[in-house]
Amino acid sequence: MYRRTMENMSNAKLMQGQLRYPLLSSLSVLVMATLLTGGGLQSAVVEAVDVNFFDNIYACEGVGYTFPDLPVRTCAVVKNYGSVEISGLSSAETGLVYRNGGCTTQVFSGQGPTVWCIIGGGLTGASWYVSGDESITSTTTSREKTRSSNCSSVMPPHSILFTEDSSKGAWVLKANSIAAEDLMAQLRSVDDATKVSWLKEQGSHFEPASGAVATTMDV
Repeated sequence: MYRRTMENMSNAKLMQGQLRYPLLSSLSVLVMATLLTGGGLQSAVVEAVDVNFFDNIYACEGVGYTFPDLPVRTCAVVKNYGSVEISGLSSAETGLVYRNGGCTTQVFSGQGPTVWCIIGGGLTGASWYVSGDESITSTTTSREKTRSSNCSSVMPPHSILFTEDSSKGAWVLKANSIAAEDLMAQLRSVDDATKVSWLKEQGSHFEPASGAVATTMDV
């Protein structure tokens, strides 16, 4: 009898707490449900995948466009560039590279945490997606688009960059009042010896290299 009375009192206090703090109780249930479904872990991950395109057909350095913090399933679009560097991928994320206009024909896919430098020229787009439980090797190349890798949006260039030494970092300049393509044309017209000075005059900032060595793949 005493035990049953104590249980009733405990239940009454629990119900009183739920009535007094209904929002807190609902939030607790929501958080618990999210964690149980794995959504809490997914949403807690801060994505920072960077994509850089370069004129150079043999290495990921020189003059090019940069797409810092490229959103998931977003196609970074350029016009026939020589190489592309993808960094910041985790082991559960896959980076993709394309040719034939935007993200049309997939020519490379690779998982992190490797920093990928894809060379070969004619590159027109790059994107990434969360791999999940899919089995994809880090050196897989394919010309077939998979449903999981389809892009949901497109991002044109908005910042340019120049690297004298890729092991040190790059000078980055965001296009504000001028189109990125026009800003790139101005940078290309400047001699290599004075490119850094010109970029500084335009208000560019220096991005130090992460220190990670890129793995080069020729496609």
